[in-house]
Amino acid sequence: MAGDLRTVRTADLLGVFWRSFFIQASWSYDRMQSLGFAFALIPVLRRLYPDRQEYAARLAAHMDYFNTQPYLASFILGAVARIEEDRATGRDPGVDAGEIKRSLMAPLGALGDSFFWGSLKPLAASIAVAALFAGAWWAPLLYLMLYNAVHVGFRGGLIFAGYGLRGDVVALMGRFNFAQVARLFKVLSLAVLGCIVGTITLWRPELRMPVPVPGITLASLAIALGLSALLRWGWSPLKLMMGLGIVCFLLALGGI
Repeated sequence: MAGDLRTVRTADLLGVFWRSFFIQASWSYDRMQSLGFAFALIPVLRRLYPDRQEYAARLAAHMDYFNTQPYLASFILGAVARIEEDRATGRDPGVDAGEIKRSLMAPLGALGDSFFWGSLKPLAASIAVAALFAGAWWAPLLYLMLYNAVHVGFRGGLIFAGYGLRGDVVALMGRFNFAQVARLFKVLSLAVLGCIVGTITLWRPELRMPVPVPGITLASLAIALGLSALLRWGWSPLKLMMGLGIVCFLLALGGI
C-alpha cells in the first residue's frame, strides 16, 4: 500500500482533538476512560488501517484500561497516533502503544490535577469573583473565557506535541514547565484574594462595592506582583511583611 495512505494528516489530528472533548462521555467501572480514548483515536485509525478487520483489531486494542486527567490525555492521544503510524508504515511494527499509555497516564493524571484543578481553576474563579464584587455583571463570562482559553489551548497543542515528541514526557515538561506556571497561577490567585479581602470594608450588605474601584484593584495587584518579584530575587519574606505592615500603618494614620 502506498506510504502516503498510512500517514497521519493534520486533519486527522484535528479530528482527534475534537473527539477528545468527549473522552469522559462514557465510563466503564473496570476500564474507566477506555471507550472515550478509543473513540477519540478513530480518525487516525481509519486513516492508517483501511482494511476493516485490521481497523477493528486496532480499535479493540485501545479498549484496555485507561484513566488520566482528561486535558493531558491529549498528549497521550498524540503520542499513540504517532506510534500507530510507525506501526502501520512498518517503521516500528513491533511497537506497543499500550505500554506508553500505561507509563504516562498516572504521572500526567497527577500533574494535570495539580495544574488545572489546583491552580488554573482557582485563579480564574478568584478573578471572576473580584470582577463580580466590583459590579461587573459579566463576571461569569470572564471566568469561562479565562479557564477555557487556557485549557482548550493546552488540549489542542498537546495533541500535536504528543505526536511530535512521540510521548517524550521529559521534553514535554521542558517545553511547557507546568510546575513553574502552576506556582505563578497560585501566587496570582492569592494576590487577587488579598485584593478582595483588603477591600472588605467597602462592601455593601449584598457583597457589592458602592462604586467600581479599578484603581484600587490594579494598585493592589501591582503591589502583590512586586512583592512576588522581590521574593524571587531572594528578599526575606519576614522583612517584606514588616515593611508592608509599616506602610499600611502610615497610610492609615494619614487617613487613607
